[in-house]
Amino acid sequence: MSADEQSPDAPKQTGGITWREGNVPYSPQFGDIYYNPKNGLAETQYVFVAGNNLPEAWRARENFTIGETGFGTGLNFLAAWDCWQKDPARSRRLHFISVEKFPLTRDAMARAHQNWPELAEISDQLVTQWPTGTILPGVHRFDLGDGSVTLTLLIGDAIGCYRDYHGMVDCWFLDGFAPSRNPDMWRPELFAALAAASSRDGATLATFSAARIVRDGLEQAGFEISKRKGYAYKRDMITARFAPKDAPDQDTSGKGIDENPWFVLPKTTGKKHIAIIGGGMAGAACAHALHNRGCAVTLFEKSDHLADAASGNPIGMLEPYLTVDDAITGRFYEAGFRYSQRLVRTLAEAGHIEAGFCGVLDLISGPRDEERQAGLINRLGQNPDLVRLLDRDAASTAFGLSLPHGGLFYPDAGWVNPPSLVSYLARGIECRTGRNIVGIFDDGDGKVVKSADDREFGPFDAVVIAGATETGAFGQTDWLSEYLRPVRGQISYFDETTLRDCYGDHPIRCVLSHKGYLTPARNGIHVFGATFGRNDNQTDLRESDHAFNVGQLGKVLPTLADMLEPSKLSGRAALRTTTPDHLPVVGPAPDYGSYLLAYAGIDKGKKAARYVDAPYHKDVYICTGFGARGLIAAPIAAEIIASEICNMPLPLEKSLLDALHPARFIVRGLKRRQIAA
Repeated sequence: MSADEQSPDAPKQTGGITWREGNVPYSPQFGDIYYNPKNGLAETQYVFVAGNNLPEAWRARENFTIGETGFGTGLNFLAAWDCWQKDPARSRRLHFISVEKFPLTRDAMARAHQNWPELAEISDQLVTQWPTGTILPGVHRFDLGDGSVTLTLLIGDAIGCYRDYHGMVDCWFLDGFAPSRNPDMWRPELFAALAAASSRDGATLATFSAARIVRDGLEQAGFEISKRKGYAYKRDMITARFAPKDAPDQDTSGKGIDENPWFVLPKTTGKKHIAIIGGGMAGAACAHALHNRGCAVTLFEKSDHLADAASGNPIGMLEPYLTVDDAITGRFYEAGFRYSQRLVRTLAEAGHIEAGFCGVLDLISGPRDEERQAGLINRLGQNPDLVRLLDRDAASTAFGLSLPHGGLFYPDAGWVNPPSLVSYLARGIECRTGRNIVGIFDDGDGKVVKSADDREFGPFDAVVIAGATETGAFGQTDWLSEYLRPVRGQISYFDETTLRDCYGDHPIRCVLSHKGYLTPARNGIHVFGATFGRNDNQTDLRESDHAFNVGQLGKVLPTLADMLEPSKLSGRAALRTTTPDHLPVVGPAPDYGSYLLAYAGIDKGKKAARYVDAPYHKDVYICTGFGARGLIAAPIAAEIIASEICNMPLPLEKSLLDALHPARFIVRGLKRRQIAA
């Protein structure tokens, strides 16, 4: 790459870049253009695609994963995707993992792509899914090409991102601004991270650079270096190969001895027929994710129809859960919200589900709220597309009615009708309703599930338990029942004519979140609530709970609350399942007894190398514990489960996956000496 002189009439900087020669982005920070303005696509095809022996390398493969440093405009991704889709002998799925510290805006990306009209069709797919506003640090997953192409984008520093990501990468596009312009990236730590994230079957690598620092760094990390003629005027470029990892103590991620062996995932070669127990949001999302990966799925639900429990509410808030700091909980729910928001918006715009992106107003309800909201604005206030602080008058205008306080407004949030989402996610899935599954067994050919009426179904290659508190009722998961807690929630309804009688023709414009919540009308009905009854596992409709909901509503809209009589309200009650640390339980089912024996000395601080990798109940997975946040957590959790079962790149970084792992409760108990072998 080389820097061009900026013309006198160059446009102003857009999203951290300026423009050269029409539609060529230039980075003032690094003093370089993003690609060759005359033949950038041809250079990419030569350096990265041909340099990694594509398309030959992915042929006869179920999955093929490309890793990249420096997503930039997405040119390398589009070139690889274009080559892949034109190859009749291509792999079944293409995964592309890339890192970018300074992502372009959607408009800037679309402008840059104008240089390659031959890529317009796939460019449009990428640009359509690209966020319209700020892209926060973390992992972002995009499903493209009718689900056959997956882009996993790591936002942040390349070294830090790849250190915390297990990618199973088959070939590397080592790209980015030249070492002379961006020396902070081309460091030994980066090359070591790439080696660690490579597939255990080995990996190839190609880069435009032939700099000594690159050659030496790759060799020190274990890559075997070769030189190749550079593109056009460049004399040399580097290609490399990382040898297969055949050591017996290395896991499928290629990480070798893990610093947390109790969270190392089980080895799998991919499964074909999966049973899912539970027909709510989590079960349907898992079914959808696995179906998209080519698996046959049978979904079992004990009720006579899907979405019969908490997922059956007529309206659910699609609201981000943001935290002031970089805590694990906040990072997970941020990732979950952005994945769900993209999924729901895409389905709603296609007319497949009912949803509205009217925004959510999070009203200040007390001093703690005020402190929390001030902290969020301090962290994210420069991103009004994500969150805005509104005073009382502005909040009232946004909501449509006079409010007692201001608060935070999330413009990209809204509401969704959960049953319509569950119904769509289960489309094309074999659903067996009215089947209460109570047991999971091995029969020699696979997993067999048994219903309460002694009927057996199977065999299956794997089973996912995606129920509520009953998840802990199976022999493989009975230890988990101690950590799954029921929370009763009752919502209440009133007719939109009641609102009109109270305030005239002033419709509610967005979802209101306070100590409860209130939604815009759907089918003429407003929903408000909800109660939060801990350790209450009954679902009868209670006048006392309606009264509680009215009381909460009265704190923000007293005139409306005075018109509502609890005894005349209708509503719905359901159970949510929570965990002690407010995170869901997502991953393979630990063998509790074997865990206790394997890690009995964990409280003594022995090094990880002294322990065996985690023991599991073979081919049994858990996906539960979402509480009131199923809409923003279940879809990304389903991606985790499906990726683990099918041995595909994961949608989150390792630290977050460990925080969700079912065995975390066992490990904590052993470390704190609360449980013992």
